[in-house]
Amino acid sequence: MIIDVKYLRENVVITLNQETMALASTVDGGLRNGIKYVIHHQVPKDFNNDPIREVMRTHRKLTINSNEAITFLTATEIPRNHVINEEIINGVETEVSITMGLTNPYRINKGGIETRGFGESTINMAIIIDRPLTIQAMIDVTMLAAQIKALTLAELTGNRMHGTTSDAIAILTPINGNREPYAGPATAIGRAVVYAIRGTLIKAYEIYRASPEPSGDP
Repeated sequence: MIIDVKYLRENVVITLNQETMALASTVDGGLRNGIKYVIHHQVPKDFNNDPIREVMRTHRKLTINSNEAITFLTATEIPRNHVINEEIINGVETEVSITMGLTNPYRINKGGIETRGFGESTINMAIIIDRPLTIQAMIDVTMLAAQIKALTLAELTGNRMHGTTSDAIAILTPINGNREPYAGPATAIGRAVVYAIRGTLIKAYEIYRASPEPSGDP
């Protein structure tokens, strides 16, 4: 789990207490082992560079091995719009790290996707669970995270949005130990994850709406 959080100018660097397996939709994501760091990196609002090169440049600047990091990119203001929340539910410890920016929201409506706005300001979520999970269970968590994000945002915005067009997610679990085969809504892990994500999203949304950035956003 998290042992250190550093705010280094345009970066949030989260250090974990052990190597983890990660399933991530970040530009440096996929299914990866040996992850020790989660990084939220702020880019300019007009960012149009190669995202992989930006990630590599960030790692060099932070002197972090790229093989040990999962990195999110966002144009939302850091550290103002970054939130970490920890919950222990039914013995399952979950830590959720979110950066929130809503300048490019989308809404699902009658089988279509409605978009408005443009930018790199995203909802990025790192979900760190203290139980080793199989790949199938990590997919369960990803599914639940997407569902609770859409439902929570719909509730908070009067159904005006369900996410942003550049959202990213990472699920991180310990490498060592007996892997839990399932983490869906009928499991203790699934229920703990849903509760933790919802609470973190609400807190992040309240902070974001109180900042100068959201003018014109949902």
